[in-house]
Amino acid sequence: MASLGNNPLVRFGIITDIHFSSESELAAAQAVAVELRASLNCWRHKKVDFLLQLGDLIKGSDAHKHEELRQISSILKPFDLPIRHVIGNHCLALPRQELMAALGLQTPFYTFTAKEFRFIVLDGMDLSVLRKPETEEERQILAWFYAHPEVHDYCGAVGTLQKAWLQGELQKAEHTGEKVIIVCHFPLLPETTDQKHGLLWNHREIAELVSSSPAVRACISGHYHYGGYALYNSIHFVVLPAFVNRSEHPRFTCGTVELQSERMVVRNQLDEKLYDLPFRH
Repeated sequence: MASLGNNPLVRFGIITDIHFSSESELAAAQAVAVELRASLNCWRHKKVDFLLQLGDLIKGSDAHKHEELRQISSILKPFDLPIRHVIGNHCLALPRQELMAALGLQTPFYTFTAKEFRFIVLDGMDLSVLRKPETEEERQILAWFYAHPEVHDYCGAVGTLQKAWLQGELQKAEHTGEKVIIVCHFPLLPETTDQKHGLLWNHREIAELVSSSPAVRACISGHYHYGGYALYNSIHFVVLPAFVNRSEHPRFTCGTVELQSERMVVRNQLDEKLYDLPFRH
């Protein structure tokens, strides 16, 4: 998609925290399916380059998690454009490998490019109560969590190997002159969430790492169901509201993001501007 005047270089659909449930009444589940299919048709009509799904695709109930994944997968399958998935904490009610296979992920954290932008997708559940730590640093992080249970066992951290990978990807982008968009299910700044929902365990370290790179322009997250925004070190940290709570914040159910060389525009399902954010130079 070429840039011309105010036309974007990249346009993509975005949605987070669907929490698809098959244990609710059949009529309610069917209504969600109808709404999601309408959103997919809208994105197709807008000719987006891809869809970014920010995590917590399913509710993850013990009795219905496999059926939830089957049903939501059947809704998304007809969408004939790429879907970039992010692993959320509710998704990991299913075994990680089973989830990744269903989402078509080769690795839980990854990068991809679109025009002059590099997207770096993080796995915020890389280190959590669900996984055994692999390094001394990770053992210390997990020990810190157990000493501070108020940070929540449904959140997690970026592990040692992923952090090294992230540093390498940022260096590549700096070398090639690409603009970086960081993507993580969990918020990276306390200002963009609340105590109930929480955020990435090692958010301070990761926020400092990404904001110290001159390549990074924005960070996009979900998890906090009511959305938030903060500007930190000239980087835009955007947390988008949850689809599952759409009746409580009708201004954003899902939306579209437009990237130009100099700015990022986030629009809601009605094509209204939610954010118009100029990039740092």
